[in-house]
Amino acid sequence: MKAIDSQLIPALKDCVHCGLCLPECPTYRATGREAESPRGRIAALRAVAEERSGISDAIHDGLESCLVCRACESACPSGISMENLMASYRQEARKDRSDLPARIESFMLEEVISSPQRLDLLLGALGLVAPLMRWIPQASDLPACHRLRRGPQLPPVIEAKGSRRGTVSILRGCVADRLFREETLLSARLLALHGWRVLIPAAGCCGALHHHAGKIEESHRLSDERWRELSSGNVDHVIVDSAGCAAHLHARNDSSGPEVLDTATLLARTGNFETTQKLPGKSVVSSPCHQQHSAISYQDGASLIEKCLDQRVELPAPDHCCGAAGMYLLRRRKMSQEIGKESRERFDLSGADQLVSGNPGCLLRWEAMLDIGAVLHPVRVLAHACGLEQLPGKRKTNIA
Repeated sequence: MKAIDSQLIPALKDCVHCGLCLPECPTYRATGREAESPRGRIAALRAVAEERSGISDAIHDGLESCLVCRACESACPSGISMENLMASYRQEARKDRSDLPARIESFMLEEVISSPQRLDLLLGALGLVAPLMRWIPQASDLPACHRLRRGPQLPPVIEAKGSRRGTVSILRGCVADRLFREETLLSARLLALHGWRVLIPAAGCCGALHHHAGKIEESHRLSDERWRELSSGNVDHVIVDSAGCAAHLHARNDSSGPEVLDTATLLARTGNFETTQKLPGKSVVSSPCHQQHSAISYQDGASLIEKCLDQRVELPAPDHCCGAAGMYLLRRRKMSQEIGKESRERFDLSGADQLVSGNPGCLLRWEAMLDIGAVLHPVRVLAHACGLEQLPGKRKTNIA
């Protein structure tokens, strides 16, 4: 087995074994095992690449347990991309190793998630049986019932209100299109209210999940399809509120095209967002991993969201992944839940009343761990702040 793309082998030699990545890695923190740290994974891959070792079960298990949260990339002085290393390894490893979790993940990616029609049927069926499954411990991570209901119809175009600033398109996505369609529509309404003409192409996967699973060619095909749809029509910006999808599309397309932004960042840069009321209580803003560790800047949007909060509190350190990590739950359920448990404990220690997070996987994970009403998508916070939507159960608090 080739195990890794030869073009990436030089990156393995760039590791200086400094250990700065260790405290940033959720799996190393959970296990204390070098094999489940970025440094250990790189050492294992280098040993295989230099034919000093084969792919043993222990090596494979340590590599497969990587969340691809990319926290190690921000800490690495050598600039090593763990995301690309893991995608390359999984591309080759899964040709020879067919454990059940990997087979399930491959089936879901190839036969369901890539097809909006099949995905819609699956989630519709899940919505029918989910209420009957809630008592099963293994079903604790199922999406909330209101997420599984079919959302509103999305128009292909929403015209700008008043003077038009430009045109944007919005990625509907795959799983997010069914589970977070209300938030997509609310994002479009917010942008239109602030002067943007909004195009909403058909739903479809961008390939980010495929890339994490090592299905690199399929990932590139899907991202190219989505980008052609999103960037056509004299679009000034492409709006992607899923941080993982945004990072993937940004990495796949050159800088000469429209900029990839989230809703909050574009509204912040537009400069005409007026906050008329703040979200009461103490709020945690949990930035998804790909917001913290990708090349896209979210600082402007984060600052705008903070202005919409009555009081922002921080999660106690370390600010680690919540354990969602795309389809990680299918491959490493026990590890995912362990990491999620630590995140829940950090939330409890913060004393916050609610949590704000924009990534679909993170939102589902937090909704499974907290009271559903305590977890908010950023566009709902923004809509509440400008009076477009009143959040249920929230006392209206005008700014003094």
